[in-house]
Amino acid sequence: SIAAGELVEEIRMRLAPSWWSSITQLLFLLTVSSLLTSGCGLLSTSETRTGSIERVFHVRYVSSIKDCNIGDEFRLWIPVPHDDDHQVISNMKVRGPIAGTLSSEPRFGNSMYYFEGKCSASQMNFTIEYDVDRYAYSVDLALTTEQTADQSSEMMAKYLTPSSLCYVSSQVKQEAEILTADKFTVLAKGRAFFFHILEQMAYDKRHQGWGRGDISHACDVGKGNCTDFHSYFNALCLASGIPSRFQIGMWGKYESVIGEYQTGSYHCWAEFHVPGQGWIPVDISEADIDSQNAGRYFGSHSANRVTLSTGRDLTLIPPQAGPVLNYFVNPYLEINGHPSSKVIKKCFWNENIQ
Repeated sequence: SIAAGELVEEIRMRLAPSWWSSITQLLFLLTVSSLLTSGCGLLSTSETRTGSIERVFHVRYVSSIKDCNIGDEFRLWIPVPHDDDHQVISNMKVRGPIAGTLSSEPRFGNSMYYFEGKCSASQMNFTIEYDVDRYAYSVDLALTTEQTADQSSEMMAKYLTPSSLCYVSSQVKQEAEILTADKFTVLAKGRAFFFHILEQMAYDKRHQGWGRGDISHACDVGKGNCTDFHSYFNALCLASGIPSRFQIGMWGKYESVIGEYQTGSYHCWAEFHVPGQGWIPVDISEADIDSQNAGRYFGSHSANRVTLSTGRDLTLIPPQAGPVLNYFVNPYLEINGHPSSKVIKKCFWNENIQ
C-alpha cells in the first residue's frame, strides 16, 4: 500500500547505506524463498493493485506555446501521470521541438516533463501520449468500520497541512465540530462531511470565483465545480485531524466510445484515510450531478479518469520562478523568467474497447 511504501522509505532514509543494503538483500532472499516454496513466480506490479482492469485507453496530451517572440527564453512544465494503486501507465512517447526531461517532485511524487530553451517559432507544440490501464476502485466500507492502530502518522503529516486556499476557517471548524459530535469513527465522520457538502453546495459555474478551490468561496457562495466541492471536504477533514488528499486529472466519458475524441477540461476528487485500513475515495461533485445515485460516489471512483497530480501549493522540478501552483493539471509556462499564459492544452482520448 502507499502507507507501507512510505514507511519503507522512511526506514531507508534513517539507516546507513551499508545497513540498508544488508536488510534489502535479506528481505529479497526471504521473499524469493517464500514465493518458490509456494509454487508462485515473482509477482508483477499489477497484482498489487486493487480490483481488475476496468478501462484501457490511449491519451494524447498536446501543449502549445502561442504568440512567442522568437528568441525569448521559455521554461515549460507538463504534468504526466505515473503508476499508482489504480492506474498503470505505459508506452509513453514525447514529441517537441526540443528534448525534455522527466522528473518527480518529492513531496507527493507528482511527475512532469520539463522543457527549457529559446522560442524558435511563434507556436511550438509539445505532444505527450501514453496508454493507461485503469483499475476498478471501490472500497468495502463494511471492512473500514474497524479502526486499528496506525503506525504511519509521520507519513500522514503532509495530508494534514493546509494550503493557501484550503484551510480551517472559523466556519469550517464549527461545522466540523457539529457534524462529528456523535460520530466515533473516521468513516462515519467522512460520510457526514460527504452528505453535508451535498446539502450545502450545488454544481454551478455561473458566477465569479469558481474553480479555485477556495474554502471561503465554497462556504460563502455554496456553488462551484469539483475543485470547490473537494476543497470543502479536505478542509472539514483537516479541522477534524483526518488525513485527506486532493487529486486532479483528466476525465473521459462514462461509456466507451469508438474512436478518438477531445476530452473536457479536467476533473478532481478526494480521498480520506482511515487509520490502519487505508484510503477511502469520494467524488462529491459527481454525486451532486447524479443525485439519484449519490451514495455510490462515497467509497468508489469510476474508471473514466487519469490521475495527473496530488496536492495543492505545488513546487515543480526544477522549481518555478513564479509562486507555488494551486494545483497541477495544465501545462505551466514561464517566459523570460516570468509566469505566462501563452500556453494552451488539448487532451484527446481513445478507448481500447475489448
